[in-house]
Amino acid sequence: MEHDITPVKNIIFIVIFTCAMLVTPMAHAEEQRIAIVASTRSGIKAISAKEVRRAYLGASIVLNGIEIKPLLNQTDKLVGEVFLQKVLYMSAEAYERQLLSRKFGGAGHPKPFENLEDLLAALQGDDATITFMLYEKAINTPDIRIIGNP
Repeated sequence: MEHDITPVKNIIFIVIFTCAMLVTPMAHAEEQRIAIVASTRSGIKAISAKEVRRAYLGASIVLNGIEIKPLLNQTDKLVGEVFLQKVLYMSAEAYERQLLSRKFGGAGHPKPFENLEDLLAALQGDDATITFMLYEKAINTPDIRIIGNP
């Protein structure tokens, strides 16, 4: 009596394919570098990873006499994931909880931007603003300067 093992092979293939799909975005995020950027006109010359973390968590950060205003880059899901993982060391859910808990303490949320042109215009419109981008995007974007590589 011969057994048909095709369904078992199909199940194994589906399990392997699903695992590969789950791992691929994380591996891609691990390869990416984040750059902290400001307008080329900004007086902010450099910012440390610790200062970036504190600014994005609602703390008041003053550099070169300028109070930093962080802008939240939501133009690309990957850049947000990489920023949260490599700079803030937290998940999106944990970050939202942190912002909500600090909001009740008086701290505000970084202003979110889903459109790159709007984000760049806001960055150019206020010399106290900073944001984050993938490094490759930052080096190819005019009128911004990399001020940190956390």
